[in-house]
Amino acid sequence: MDHQAHGLDLSHPVYTHPRRAQFQLHETESPPHYAGHTSPLYPNGAGETYRLTKFENEKPSTPNPTLVSHEGFFTDIPGFENLAEGHSAKALGSLSLARQGRWFYWGYSIDPERMTQPAKDTFVNVLYWMNLQRDSETVTYVTDTRKNFEVFTWLGRDRDEPYLRGVQEHLPGSLVPELREVYVPSFEGADAFVAKYLPYLFAGKPGMPTDKKYGPLFAADADAMALKTPNNDRASLERWVALADGDACEDREHALRCLERYVHAEIAPKSGTWTEWYAKQKARICFIDSTGFWWQVDPTVRTREARAARAR
Repeated sequence: MDHQAHGLDLSHPVYTHPRRAQFQLHETESPPHYAGHTSPLYPNGAGETYRLTKFENEKPSTPNPTLVSHEGFFTDIPGFENLAEGHSAKALGSLSLARQGRWFYWGYSIDPERMTQPAKDTFVNVLYWMNLQRDSETVTYVTDTRKNFEVFTWLGRDRDEPYLRGVQEHLPGSLVPELREVYVPSFEGADAFVAKYLPYLFAGKPGMPTDKKYGPLFAADADAMALKTPNNDRASLERWVALADGDACEDREHALRCLERYVHAEIAPKSGTWTEWYAKQKARICFIDSTGFWWQVDPTVRTREARAARAR
């Protein structure tokens, strides 16, 4: 990571109000390891070139953690705003400026005296912008997202000396012991693991194991796998609901356990059928990994409802 940024939407208020940030952008070739990858700011990839700008006048010669990047707790949540990507030596898709609800992520640990003028202007604008977001409903971070496992399948794979810590240490270290035993610590093993288990992974539930280094450990949902229903798919939720209100059978038991596991207690039905519950909640809910793998009220819906209630 360094002190630069790219992918800025210069029409956004954090760059225009009350100060217009006049960034000097320079065209540069996209790093080879960006090829074939996408991100929230580059849904079609970065292209052969992209434009970089500085947030710090001169990067110090001594080590300086100028940019810290992590996508969990941001990109999987409705209402997320990715406002800049960092210049990452590892991968496309790092966060350097982002907003989720009332939270703002400023990824540059720069002495204010060293900030470029447009960076200073942006910082001031962020304060104004976040003042307008004080009534935004947000969610609580519990765990990393499952996207990390996809990243491990390609991160550093094409280097002359491949980066192996991801597939040999970080990926297995993030798994419950049962999954760790069946995982093969290699890029090919990571490919096979992701292909089989990614749609069914979950973590952060009460009583699940955690690790001091890796936090909540990931397990694979045997019930969802038995039904071939990825836990974050709307079609899966609808099938669970239909099975839950159907005749007694093994699939119904799988579905009931999935509903208990993934429908947040705040909105789970207290009476009536699951079909009736879903009809009432369908337009309000979404699935979020980083809150603990829940079907829950979409925070943007919650914000809209709260604002409407205050306006009455």
